[in-house]
Amino acid sequence: MAIEIPEVELAPCPVCGVRVPVTELQECTICRSVSCEYCAISDFGRNFCSIRCRSFFFWGDGEQDEKDF
Repeated sequence: MAIEIPEVELAPCPVCGVRVPVTELQECTICRSVSCEYCAISDFGRNFCSIRCRSFFFWGDGEQDEKDF
């Protein structure tokens, strides 16, 4: 009896271009873009697509002034 192995759907990582299984693409907490597990930056218990998004999560958008309203 042969065991059937299902085919895995591969997708290229938008950052590095490596083809990985779709289930291994990780979504950024801030901008919702995807990247593979090798390109993703994990910090604060979350995944980010770039250092910019990671910094935004930690530092935020800055203080709001009266001019922002």
